[in-house]
Amino acid sequence: MMNFDIPVMEPILRKEVLDHKDYLYQVKWDGVRMLTYIEDEQVVLINKRLHNRTLQYPELQQLPHYLKAPSAVLDGELVVLNHNRPDFSAIIARDRCTKSSSIAYYERVRPVHYMVFDLLFLSGKDLRAQALEKRLQELQNVLMDNPLACIVESFDQGPALFQAVQDMEMEGIVAKKRDSPYLAGKHHQAWFKIKCQRWQDCIIGGYTLRNKKVNALLLGVYREKNLAYIGRAGSGLSAEQSALLSQELPKLQTDVSPFYNYKQQQAGQFFVQPLLGARVSYLEWTEDLHLRHPVLESFLLP
Repeated sequence: MMNFDIPVMEPILRKEVLDHKDYLYQVKWDGVRMLTYIEDEQVVLINKRLHNRTLQYPELQQLPHYLKAPSAVLDGELVVLNHNRPDFSAIIARDRCTKSSSIAYYERVRPVHYMVFDLLFLSGKDLRAQALEKRLQELQNVLMDNPLACIVESFDQGPALFQAVQDMEMEGIVAKKRDSPYLAGKHHQAWFKIKCQRWQDCIIGGYTLRNKKVNALLLGVYREKNLAYIGRAGSGLSAEQSALLSQELPKLQTDVSPFYNYKQQQAGQFFVQPLLGARVSYLEWTEDLHLRHPVLESFLLP
């Protein structure tokens, strides 16, 4: 009987793309990290927070049919593909689903794909101390081609892969030392993630306060001459910028929301006249047309 408590190895964020022969490079798939425990024709799915997600993805119970071993523990990312690109909002909707009828519906209309990038146990043997390249070779040998799971391809050229991923507007890449063992958490210098950034010029339509200081901005963009709310951003806001905004934004305060799709003022939020702009970096647009992980980069003159 397996213990479902293996902590995942997490890549460390870095800005520069590595280019070294000691590393291999993989696409960073934008989904839900998942360890898959396979034993006695049964599949148990455990996410990186050690929460059981087996019920959410019933189609993966077919995985044992494609494994040339009685048991294994796989590591990878669950994604929902939309026009061959991962749809983060879709996988989150599936991951949060608990009603059996909704799970069955999503299984039909939003099937998942398991992007496998590591093999931790095989037939009861712990492989985590072995070099990454050896684990990947074992993975190639044991997992057959199938419609549910795909082994993530490894590349030798990091900058070229990063450019290709950026051109496809995907999340980024992961650089991994070829000889790295599988170590829990981020207590290592072996795996690094490099994320692609995108940019958006926004209109400031409001703000929030913490300890009487501006700590986040409500952002919008114009769609057919109407200002659409696209989310809030606090990351990237310096103490000096917060102090200045805390002086200037109250002068523009209004009781009427400038957004056509965000009218209800929440506690601690304040609307302003849409006269100032900001440039943000972000990862992607969500399904409800909000920015995912926006970071304030600069402010735009009116």
